[in-house]
Amino acid sequence: LLGDTRNKTWLLFCLLPSPQRKPMRRRYESPGMFSDDDANSDASSACSERSYGSRNGAVPHYLRQMEDVAEVLNHCASSNWSERKDGLVGLQNLLKSQRILSRVELKRLCEIFTRMFADPHSKVFSMFLETLVDFITIHREDLQDWLFVLLTQLLKKMGADLLGSVQAKVQKALDVTRDSFPFDQQFNILMRFIVDQTQTPNLKVKVAILKYIESLARQMDPTDFVNSSETRLAVSRIITWTTEPKSSDVRKAAQLVLIALFELNTPEFTMLLGALPKTFQDGATKLLHNHLKNSSNVGMVSPSNTITRTPPRQPSSRSSPLTSPTSCCHGGLSPSVMEYDTENLNSDEIYSSLHGVSQAIQSFSYRSQEDLNEPMRHEGKKNDTAGREGGIGMLPQGSDPRLGADMMEGGRTALDNKTSLLNTPQPRSFSGFRGREYSPYCYTDTISAYDKSVPKETVFDDDAEHFRDVPLDHSDLVAELLKELSNHNERVEERKAALFELLKITREDRLRVWDEHFKTVLLLLLETLGDKDHTIRALALRVLKEILRNQPARFKNYAELTIMKTLEAHKDSHKEVVRAAEEAASTLAGSIHPEQCIKVLCPIVQTADYPINLAAIKMQTKVIERIAKESLHQLLPDIIPGLLQGYDNTESSVRKASVFCLVAIYSVIGEELKPHLAQLTGSKMKLLNLYIKRAQTTNSNSSSSSDVSTHS
Repeated sequence: LLGDTRNKTWLLFCLLPSPQRKPMRRRYESPGMFSDDDANSDASSACSERSYGSRNGAVPHYLRQMEDVAEVLNHCASSNWSERKDGLVGLQNLLKSQRILSRVELKRLCEIFTRMFADPHSKVFSMFLETLVDFITIHREDLQDWLFVLLTQLLKKMGADLLGSVQAKVQKALDVTRDSFPFDQQFNILMRFIVDQTQTPNLKVKVAILKYIESLARQMDPTDFVNSSETRLAVSRIITWTTEPKSSDVRKAAQLVLIALFELNTPEFTMLLGALPKTFQDGATKLLHNHLKNSSNVGMVSPSNTITRTPPRQPSSRSSPLTSPTSCCHGGLSPSVMEYDTENLNSDEIYSSLHGVSQAIQSFSYRSQEDLNEPMRHEGKKNDTAGREGGIGMLPQGSDPRLGADMMEGGRTALDNKTSLLNTPQPRSFSGFRGREYSPYCYTDTISAYDKSVPKETVFDDDAEHFRDVPLDHSDLVAELLKELSNHNERVEERKAALFELLKITREDRLRVWDEHFKTVLLLLLETLGDKDHTIRALALRVLKEILRNQPARFKNYAELTIMKTLEAHKDSHKEVVRAAEEAASTLAGSIHPEQCIKVLCPIVQTADYPINLAAIKMQTKVIERIAKESLHQLLPDIIPGLLQGYDNTESSVRKASVFCLVAIYSVIGEELKPHLAQLTGSKMKLLNLYIKRAQTTNSNSSSSSDVSTHS
């Protein structure tokens, strides 16, 4: 009976005395954990469960594996910590045996792992981290959709009170994550995480985030850095972290991130800083100024000490276009199509133009996107004009005029390296800029209250006393208010008073105040929408609404950011905040150019969840009521898909809002809408026609009543 072991192994297994069999629970343990001295013999191999499937044919083995995976996942999801631990051991064995999980199994395992990040049992959590590393390594190609949860949860764990050994495992998981996924995707996730108003990271988490971004930036390709509105907001927050009063570690890590991003893609990062309020630029430019000065001194002492970036893991072509809104700016020159040969620059060249660093970035700031994108007036002198606008030829006094020519001959322009970006007139010499086109909406030449004698650190410096010694004009008063508003989640009553005062000022038509402070006011208001106090959040929305009503033209370059933040406020848990958000959204719909507003809203309508999609559809309806027929025709391919999707939404309010928006479109273009509704079912089309007729009846009644009142 025992002779034919090859075909009847299962019977041999069943006839073995129970002590020679592994307990069922232990088949999830690591190989060799319960083996004896003859573990490698034929007898033990034949009796082991792992060899059972392979010796008994492919089909039983496959079926057995399917049962194993299901049982392993059930154990991992168990409420008993011991079973969860056993399940993780079994999962480790499956992963080490190169068993590839199916899509359904992966989905369930990701859900289980998401819960395990908060597992209360230390032994389970420790083993989970070990298993997670194997899981990421083997299935990284299939985990793109889970990357946000994975990365943010690991970073949050770095802020928890963990044993040193467990924290080391978290760090290892982070290292594996960084090396396993596309850098640009990780960077975008981190930017989103930083600006997420629902997140309140503690100091340890901030340090972990910043260190991760720094190490990521050292490996990224320049084209991975995209100057988006989300990135700008995240960078502005990182700049505030450089003045974190409670932690020197946060301050130092934030400074290193700004330096790493500057070195990663100097032209793009410089233009990003140019789009930020002046008070944020002051802090960043001083930091970069000191960094370049120090690195220059180190380089002169010991060239071998120069810091270099880690080569990208997968270098991509640097001629691929950047997708940032500023990539086509500055005379049509795109930094992405230029060679980033910044690491081999002579330290003397860097230091020779150091004196103009803050003015170089200021020059980007004073030229708004509208100004930057404006076509050149003299096409015949396009190259020459582009050169002047980019800073070529604007060399500091005493510098070699051949430097610019040499750079042009080398195939590089003023945006090609760190030094040429800084080749501007000496500090406070604005005469060179004033000779060009000047618009008070795009420039901020007036020295602010923070910059009356010598440049201050940033808006977040705690030295407001010198403002109180002299009577304040409105510009100085706004500067004081902004300083108070920068105390996020602190000094609630004082910030309420500041918001009320700012509300009064917004109703006054004072050009100088808004020329100087608009960017800073807007950025701080949008950041205040994430405040812990709901009355502060509601007040910030009221102030934003008033500015929209009185200064609509200034929002042209901030439409996307303002719309997104206002719509996000609709999911607030307090009705007072939601009401204020609805009023602000209604004012937004009437203040921003209709075509621009529609282009921002369409992707939100299609991708956002309730109630943000509802708010976006309502806002879109208001915009359509004031848009020209020709413009609406061109935008229909972007508008209709989101509305048809909303018509199928599970929320009745979203369905209703979608119908009302379609009715609004019909009132503008009439029957020309019908061809775009071919995919609607008969019942939905009947309902839409009913609403259209009702709207027509209401309009005709209102017009006839107005005629009667006129004749009377």
